[in-house]
Amino acid sequence: MNIVLKRMSEGDFKNYFENKIERYSNVLSENVHEVSSEEPLLQSRKLLNNLLPEGLKTSNHYLFNISEDDKLIGFVWIKVDKEKKSAFLYEIIIFEKYRGKGYGTWVMKNIEDWLAREGVLYFKLHVFGSNEGARKLYEDWVLK
Repeated sequence: MNIVLKRMSEGDFKNYFENKIERYSNVLSENVHEVSSEEPLLQSRKLLNNLLPEGLKTSNHYLFNISEDDKLIGFVWIKVDKEKKSAFLYEIIIFEKYRGKGYGTWVMKNIEDWLAREGVLYFKLHVFGSNEGARKLYEDWVLK
């Protein structure tokens, strides 16, 4: 495996962000059951714009492409709070055809190593119960 995490360029970010809006809209539709006057796509765009008001330049947010031999295989989005020595994993996504091959575990381990070098002591995340793939990845990563 020749996998690398590389910071996104502005062009990468624009593609990622538009894709993320659609994916997040689907997640909201499937998992959030409170009544909202907004369509999930609009709600998703608004929430993500609030989280990343300066796009790729939003402070303390780190967005990476995951590549293997120059093939894009996924993305990672992390927020680091150095004052609290904590980080929050907003997203790790491995494209479907690359899942189940150890890429996610490799990425989580490398993120963990990077955060340790940055002085981060706490690494948090959230996953919807219906996301079995993510739950398995996180459980496997924690148990290793």
